[in-house]
Amino acid sequence: MDNMPKYKISIIGDSISTYVGFNPYGYPVYYKDDRAYDNEINSVNDTWWKQVIDGIGGELCINNSYSGSLVAGVFESSACSKERCSNLHGESAPDVILIYMGTNDRGYEIKIGLNEQENTMGFYGAYRVMLQQLKNNYPTTKIVCGTLLMGYKKDGNDRCVRADSRYNYVIRLAAKEAGCLLADLAQSGDRYETLDYCHPTNKGHKEIANLWLAALKPLLTKQD
Repeated sequence: MDNMPKYKISIIGDSISTYVGFNPYGYPVYYKDDRAYDNEINSVNDTWWKQVIDGIGGELCINNSYSGSLVAGVFESSACSKERCSNLHGESAPDVILIYMGTNDRGYEIKIGLNEQENTMGFYGAYRVMLQQLKNNYPTTKIVCGTLLMGYKKDGNDRCVRADSRYNYVIRLAAKEAGCLLADLAQSGDRYETLDYCHPTNKGHKEIANLWLAALKPLLTKQD
C-alpha cells in the first residue's frame, strides 16, 4: 500500500487476536505455549493483526483482545464494557481501531435483540453500545468493524458448520447506524484454516489477514 500514512492501530478482539506478551496485563491469552505450537504460530508476526499492521506500514498501539470474551454482557471482559472501550490508547489515541469480535457471541447463540438497542445482554444492543463508547472516547479515530468468518478443519475431516448470518447482519447494521467503517470479510464467502473450527492456524491467520488487507485499502485511502 504505497503512499499510505503510518497509522497507529489498535485491536479489539477475542482469543483469535491474542498472542502472549501482546495483550493487556491479566487478560487471558489463547496463543501461547502448546496452543501456539500446535497452530504453528511461531511469533507475533504470524498473527493476522500483525500481518495487517505490517501490510499497511502501520504500528501497533494497543491489542485489547481477551480470550473467551463476548461483545455482549455486563462484565469487564465484555467488549461493550467501559473498561474495554477506554483501553485502546497509549500516549495518544490510535488512528485506527480494528474490531474483530462476535465469534463467541455466535458460538454461544447470544440473543440478537434487534428491538433492544441499549440492552447489552443482546448482540445488537451490545455492539451498538460498544461503537458509541469507542466513538465518544476516540472521536478522531477511524473505527473499522469486521464481519465474522467461518473456519474449516485442517485435517480435511470437515463437516458443514452452520453459518448464522444474523450476527453479521447486526455488525453491518450497527456499523452503518454509528457511522463506522465496515470491513465485510464474510462477503467473500471465504473460510480460514483451523484445528477446531474456530482458532486459526498459521495458514488461517494469513487467510484472515489477506481479507482484512483487501478491505482496508479502499477504506483507509478514501478521503474523509
